Amino acid sequence: MKKRVLSMVLACMLAFSAAACGKDDSTQGGQTRQDAAGGTDAAQDMESGTGGQEEDGSQPVWVEPEKEEPVIDWSAVETAPEEDFWFTDITVSGFEGLEVRAYYGEGGVVKIPESYNGKPVISIRKETFQDTEVTDVYISGEYIRIGTRAFAGCASLRSIVIIGGAESLINERAFADCENLTSVVISEDIVEFWGYVFEGTPWLENKRQENPLVIVNNVVLDGQLCTGDVVLPEGIVKIAPSAFQENENIISVVLPDSIRRIEIWAFSGCTSLKSINIPDNMESITGIDAFNGCVEVSATYQGKTYTLLELDNLQSIIWNR
Repeated sequence: MKKRVLSMVLACMLAFSAAACGKDDSTQGGQTRQDAAGGTDAAQDMESGTGGQEEDGSQPVWVEPEKEEPVIDWSAVETAPEEDFWFTDITVSGFEGLEVRAYYGEGGVVKIPESYNGKPVISIRKETFQDTEVTDVYISGEYIRIGTRAFAGCASLRSIVIIGGAESLINERAFADCENLTSVVISEDIVEFWGYVFEGTPWLENKRQENPLVIVNNVVLDGQLCTGDVVLPEGIVKIAPSAFQENENIISVVLPDSIRRIEIWAFSGCTSLKSINIPDNMESITGIDAFNGCVEVSATYQGKTYTLLELDNLQSIIWNR
């Protein structure tokens, strides 16, 4: 059963990157985008993996990258012994189970128990594994909540696998500053991320170099290297907290019809941002907090333009429509 569960996660999309950031220049023959250096070739290379035009003269199209796979065959790894953990009862968002409050193990490869004494393990408390010597971690369950900085600063951590349901949540800076983390596998149902989850990791830097838009499970996690006019691809459902925070190089943002949420601080401190469209089906933009400090921004929704100070009112309109 565990092997079948693991095989399911291989179908998850970790870095689906459907568009490069930069100025969007549409023509009848196709679409080109400027990269951070001001040219178009690099952006085309990122989208197509081929560079330049196709043999028939058409513009190259984006090709989905290969899915990442775990670096370890976790089906052959035994669950870590219960004495390596301190468990306490907890109820989170209606889910009852156990929280990992402390880790006493020696590190290395760690497969966290799915249950203990008949109760599911649903939460890892903030900072529980911080600065420990874990090298590879496997976490699974119907509901998984990974606390703030739960694994932050784990210098030896190189890979993680997280399998959870749609209600699972990865909190702020959960894996930040793990200086050797290069492999991240997250099941496709997980779409709840807080800010800077992978900040300071080589995994994030590698993804940024592949495409300035770092997208996991149709959620924009990071857009710190984006410049100019940013066009998000169709299929994106959410912009995570702090995804573009303090990026002073973006001027406008075009959102797809598929998007539903712009989370808190998503564009906070983007002082050059001047315009963004809000699709009709948007469910939440967290009001002014999503654009704090964007003094020149204007948001267009259903033909009407809203200034920064009017965004809380726009949020109310969206909620009550």
